[in-house]
Amino acid sequence: MNDYDFSRLNDKEFEVLCTDLIGAAEGVRFERFKPGRDGGVDGRYFSPDGGEWILQAKHWASTPFPQLVSHLRKFEAAKVAALRPERYILVVSNSLSRLNKQALVEALNASCPVVVYDKEDLNDLLAQHSGVEQRHFKLWISSANVLVHLLNNAIMGRSDAMMSEIVEKSKIFVQTGCFKEAVDKLCDLGTVIITGQAGIGKTTLAEQLILFYAKNGFEFLSISHNLHEAEQAYVPDRPQLFYFDDFLGQNYLEALTGNEGSQIVHFIKRINRDRVTKKFVLTSRSTILNQGRILNDAFENGNVDRNEMEIKLQSLSNLEKAHILYNHIWHSGLRPEYVESFYVGKRYHKVIRHRNFNPRIIQFITDPQRLADVSAEGYWGHITDLLDNPTKIWQHPYDIQLDDFGRFLVLLVAFNGDNILEQDLAKAYAAALRMPEHANFKGMREFTVATRHLSNSLLTRVMLGDKRYYKLFNPSVGDFLLHRYAKDSLLLETLFKCLRSLSTIKMLQDMTRNEIVSAETTMGLFRSLFKHEESLGFEGSPPEYLAKLYINTQRGLSETELNQRLKDVTKVILSNPITRNYEYCLVTLADAVNEEIVTPASVGSFVLDIINFGINEKDLPALGDLIGLLEMNDVHEATKPFTRLTHQFMSDSLDEMFEESIVFSDGEDLDAANKILLAMIDEKFTSWQVSATSAMIDEIVDAYDIPYRMKNYFREEDANYVSPRADQSSLETLDIDDLFSREQ
Repeated sequence: MNDYDFSRLNDKEFEVLCTDLIGAAEGVRFERFKPGRDGGVDGRYFSPDGGEWILQAKHWASTPFPQLVSHLRKFEAAKVAALRPERYILVVSNSLSRLNKQALVEALNASCPVVVYDKEDLNDLLAQHSGVEQRHFKLWISSANVLVHLLNNAIMGRSDAMMSEIVEKSKIFVQTGCFKEAVDKLCDLGTVIITGQAGIGKTTLAEQLILFYAKNGFEFLSISHNLHEAEQAYVPDRPQLFYFDDFLGQNYLEALTGNEGSQIVHFIKRINRDRVTKKFVLTSRSTILNQGRILNDAFENGNVDRNEMEIKLQSLSNLEKAHILYNHIWHSGLRPEYVESFYVGKRYHKVIRHRNFNPRIIQFITDPQRLADVSAEGYWGHITDLLDNPTKIWQHPYDIQLDDFGRFLVLLVAFNGDNILEQDLAKAYAAALRMPEHANFKGMREFTVATRHLSNSLLTRVMLGDKRYYKLFNPSVGDFLLHRYAKDSLLLETLFKCLRSLSTIKMLQDMTRNEIVSAETTMGLFRSLFKHEESLGFEGSPPEYLAKLYINTQRGLSETELNQRLKDVTKVILSNPITRNYEYCLVTLADAVNEEIVTPASVGSFVLDIINFGINEKDLPALGDLIGLLEMNDVHEATKPFTRLTHQFMSDSLDEMFEESIVFSDGEDLDAANKILLAMIDEKFTSWQVSATSAMIDEIVDAYDIPYRMKNYFREEDANYVSPRADQSSLETLDIDDLFSREQ
């Protein structure tokens, strides 16, 4: 006999169950509506004669009965009167007496028949409709009979205790697309290795798989130390699921000594042969599994990677993240005044869409035991602080799981401030290893070994064509490191000396603007970095990086020092191969021409090389200023090529350069639009120091095709057009709002 109390279901899950179950009992299918926008209608059915049946579910088991009666009388009675249904079905999760049911019916004051289902009625119906019970896994997982069955399938005492813990945690489970992918892999191969960054939900997914298979008759064995336990419990033809959580562990160097790696590969192959009756679920942090591949060839030779399934933050849709957050809030036991923090201005969207969203962070911020020193008024600030700076989330994997070399590599990528080419990272790393202060580093020194260890854990390796880049696995890693080390100017100086990249200067300037470091500290770092380049004799100095350092360190220098620096930087610029980034180099060359450090003719030749090579739009104003300076010095060879370049650039970039919303800001007036476009074209050419001919301008105006664009821009049927991506985002937003909607 079932005796569910439905406490494992949140209110939205209870609504789904009720429409499913009552529909099965009545032999009809109730339409479901998104809560919050349909006048309290959770389910609707039209009878053959056209009459409307309305179903309303109230998951208020912990609410005192008088309050439930008051709510129905105050809010629901008016809705029923307005709907005028043929039949009204009220479902509650409370236990009711006959008189209680009568009181609820009277509170509704309906002119139609009213049927009330309570907790006992639902349990009776579930006993009759086992298919409905099966479809709602959070329901049956709490059944005493099912629990006994699950615990009996745990074939060791430790597994018994773990199963109890899993059952208790199951109330916050959200089945995402990753669950189906893992089940498919288990069906195909028998083994799934769930990998991913810390806190992303590896263990939670594994526990869902354990429940799924244990309910379907599989014995459950949790492996604690090594595979001997699994080998001893292995029974041919008996359905069994073996679980090895964090199977390489923190002490991976010890875990992989001897034949451990080979044993795992051998066991995976054995499971594959018996995959109909055997399942093997393993979890591992990506960094540790990568280390396993490096230290033990068995992983590589055994083709273990086909069993892998990596959980990434991108694997979760915003709606799935919303369900994760909603479930944690619902089951957290947070006091109402704390819960309210998520609803003010629909702040839950900020949590769901935050770039650092992570199930572990959500668990952390919704745990009442961690809020002893956090007031309700300060709770939202606590949430945003942890999301913006999730130190407690990344501190362990960074401090404990990495060696000195791995930590420094992560710092190099983090403080580069942008994706970094593999060869540039290797150079920076090599420079770091040559520094005396790093002589005592311990761990894996070799670059290729260290990066393989870090890939898909704290770093991600990206291939674009024939180029390989590294970036942080999650932006929150950068936030953690930035806040930890921003005040350590000696470390910053060391990192920037190794990186020698333009992006580090940009990052340092951003840190200054955001008051993370002081302007004085930044200036001191810039000066130190320029002196470092001097100490290297400017060997390998990136021209644009050096030019920007020169521009940012002029204050306080004597004229002699300034001239010497200008000569040195100019020499580096003119002696290096042409690249695409030249904004600061061009400004520096203009200074060199004005100071007669270099002849206008030699700069003119260099400028022609730049034009022929190609240049970015952001560099065009500086290039135009330099060409204007050359013209003043009777050097005109670059003028026409530059004019052609800007003309071609504008013709190729019409959509990005001239926004329709500005061109058509005066409405459907062709003359006005033409004048606006002409003014925008003239302004752009002027910013590049180009005297455009009438023919050039006419050609661009014709290419823009104002009449055609205006027709489409103001076409009536397109007035409310939303791009497919935007439409999808809008619908997802509505779904999230519906999930978080509350009864009024």
